[in-house]
Amino acid sequence: MLEVCPNCPLRTLEQALPRAKPGDTILLAPGHYPKTHVVITVPVTILGTGRPVLDGGSQGTIITVQCGNVHLHGMKFANTGYSSLEEYAAIKLENAPGCTIGDVETENCAFGIACYHSPGTTIENATCRGTGAVESLSGNGVHLWKSPGCSIERCTVSNHRDGLYFEFSSGCRIEGNESSYNMRYGLHFMFSDSNIYRGNVFHHNGAGVAVMYSRFVRMESNAFRDNWGPSSYGLLLKDISGSIVCGNVFEQNTAGIYMEGSDNTSVVSNTFRSNGWALKLFGSSVGVHLAKNTFIANTFDVLSNASQSSVVCRENYWDHYRGYDLDRDGYGDTPYRPVSLFSILIERVPTAILLLRSFIVELLAYMERAIPSMIPPTIEDGRPRMKPYASAAHATMPGINSRRPQRCDDIN
Repeated sequence: MLEVCPNCPLRTLEQALPRAKPGDTILLAPGHYPKTHVVITVPVTILGTGRPVLDGGSQGTIITVQCGNVHLHGMKFANTGYSSLEEYAAIKLENAPGCTIGDVETENCAFGIACYHSPGTTIENATCRGTGAVESLSGNGVHLWKSPGCSIERCTVSNHRDGLYFEFSSGCRIEGNESSYNMRYGLHFMFSDSNIYRGNVFHHNGAGVAVMYSRFVRMESNAFRDNWGPSSYGLLLKDISGSIVCGNVFEQNTAGIYMEGSDNTSVVSNTFRSNGWALKLFGSSVGVHLAKNTFIANTFDVLSNASQSSVVCRENYWDHYRGYDLDRDGYGDTPYRPVSLFSILIERVPTAILLLRSFIVELLAYMERAIPSMIPPTIEDGRPRMKPYASAAHATMPGINSRRPQRCDDIN
């Protein structure tokens, strides 16, 4: 075991690492360690006590790991600086499988934790606070590139370009994280199959969460809140297939879910509350299964630009539904069509939103209720539920961390 402290024979990691052997532990005492830039090439464990601060002096990456089975715990990293040519990070893993990073903080760093070709990495209890600079001068909080089988748990990420970014990284588990106030996406991933995102909170991000070009993705029991803007949404699903969106809460977003070019995707048992559009579902999406969701206080429930749709829609609760339940089985006796004429008009003529609270729109809504055949038959719920699902009451509790405990293992 090696000890590093301001008054020890070994005063910096630069002095300690050349003496370390595979499997050694380096204890890093409390203190401020300026201009730290080290490369780890042997499997060691570095344990910080009393939260030592490793300061990059705004000149580059602080710790670069170039071998597997390295473990970093209990430290704070600050001031990497930024380069338009290199991706400076507090911790950068390069071809380093099986590493663990836990109980660390990164502050004023372009990239917080960046993993390249580093499968099986575990990151937990990390706090990454970015520079808050403009998007072109900022990096991602947790960044994975071609690093499959990783686990990201109980991390807090803010003020980065993207909070969590994954590309060509399949079979990962992302659970219990909070990503907020990032300039672009709270979560952004592409070309990453068979990932599970569970129990995360995404709020106040520039454009919400983007999930693109992937298959067999499970997003369950997450919260998407307060993502507002002309091109913003809670969750963007673009060109995904065979995926499940279950048990999530979409609250106060411009659009809860924006789905384009997706097939064979299930949107089940979610709560959509107080969004502009709960669901924007475009004609390029086929084989969508929309069931057992709760729609409450949304300006518009569903928008679709398709004249014909393959969406299977059943047993959802719609607070705009005005039908009856004469047989008292808990479901409406008449179908419900959630795509209104006015929502289609707004999509074609955005400035028509100025008429939203006008008498003309109220009259149009009344006519749709009186003559349901006026409503476009694009999507129809043949068995609308009369009361919200019990889980929706918990889903609408105040507070950023009010997450639904439901798991979706039995969704079919």
